[in-house]
Amino acid sequence: MTKIYHRTYQEQRLAYDKIRDLISGEDRLKKQGQIYLPKPEGQSQEQYKRYLYGASLYAVAERTLRGMVGAVTRNEAILELPPRLEPMRENATFEGNSLPVLIEDTLREVLSIGRYCMLLDYPTQTPSVTTPPYISTFDAENILDWTNALVDGRQKLTCLRLHENDHDLEDEGVEQHLVLTLEPAYTIRRMHVTRTRNVNGTIADVQEVQIGEAITPVVNGSPLFEIPAVIVSPYNLKVDVEKPPFLDLVNVNLAHWRVAADYYWSLYLTSQPTPWVAGSLNAKDTPQQIGAGAFWQLPKGSTAGMLEFTGAGIQAQKNAMDDLVAQMASLGARMVYDGKGRNETTDTAKLRHRSELSLLTSTVNMVEAGITKLLKLAAEWTEPGTSDQVVFKIHRDFITAQMDPATLTALVKAWQAGAISHDTLLMNFKKGEVMDVNRALADEKDMIEEDESVLPFPVIAESQ
Repeated sequence: MTKIYHRTYQEQRLAYDKIRDLISGEDRLKKQGQIYLPKPEGQSQEQYKRYLYGASLYAVAERTLRGMVGAVTRNEAILELPPRLEPMRENATFEGNSLPVLIEDTLREVLSIGRYCMLLDYPTQTPSVTTPPYISTFDAENILDWTNALVDGRQKLTCLRLHENDHDLEDEGVEQHLVLTLEPAYTIRRMHVTRTRNVNGTIADVQEVQIGEAITPVVNGSPLFEIPAVIVSPYNLKVDVEKPPFLDLVNVNLAHWRVAADYYWSLYLTSQPTPWVAGSLNAKDTPQQIGAGAFWQLPKGSTAGMLEFTGAGIQAQKNAMDDLVAQMASLGARMVYDGKGRNETTDTAKLRHRSELSLLTSTVNMVEAGITKLLKLAAEWTEPGTSDQVVFKIHRDFITAQMDPATLTALVKAWQAGAISHDTLLMNFKKGEVMDVNRALADEKDMIEEDESVLPFPVIAESQ
């Protein structure tokens, strides 16, 4: 049988699917049925259907991911490119997405799944010097196999198998794989893979056929001796698999989903008062309806009443849900938890806050390093010696620091009184997001001098 999966792939794939299903929301979970919400013992299929669709998902993981990505991208990244790479600013990927879109997609994948592949390529086999390359992206599920080996005393990626999405082929039961190898030069092969299954559904055999000839790309007249790909994780740019960052949060979020299902099912069963009648009743005497306008005429000696739930069972389920919400908060969902009942010192709160930002900071570092590596390589491909012109910086000020009016007024008065310099004033404006955080102080001063509507600097009288 042809080997197409790394030994760790299948185990990790279960985690990837779980994370994606939860982040996709309540409808996706309900379609999965008993995969995430087992049927309680003794329930009929019709009861389970009501149990499943009566549950409500508290979408903490999805909101947390959206909030973390938004915290990073709220300020535009600093990006400088050599002239021949400028087209990549608006057309950076195989799908035609801009670099800002690539940044956001990469952050979302690395923060949640913890693995994302970017491959630098040319649109043609024989590119011209004016043709900019593009970046192809692959989700963690599409990184099928890889091999590291010692080459000239260094660990190098020597083989990488990627799944290329082609829905027309997949409808016919065929997958298209991209196999990248060093032989010792960089070589590209496209393979069509088909699987033969046993009667029980298990895979009996995997066969693959190469489509077309192997391609050995030549850039600037020479072959390449490295696979031009980076695999980004939150902690490094190694090809090794890391535990998905959102896995713990997703597991607790799913536990909350299951307890919530029990809670709402219990409410469904017990929240409506139920009438009871005791006595010698026949079918004719049995009440047929309740409520305003209904009149019961019972035989002599009969009694009636209402069954209503009493006890702490449902409240215990509610308490369990609250505990799970607090646990999700400690796992990084702080922005969706209001902190009620939290009792901690200021130092403890600061330490917790730094811990929650550590994943975000590390992820930003790795995404920045991975994209920078590919942009510098693209610069060398298009015009050797221009890689130093590539500047790419993602902002680390994740928390809004908008300056309040009182602070703004105090700073201006301090500057007018000569207590602080103009540079210090502008620097504080930049930190307080009053001015563009990407603009240099010198550029801001030039703009002030060129703007005729701006009042002149106040003249500060020297003390006698």
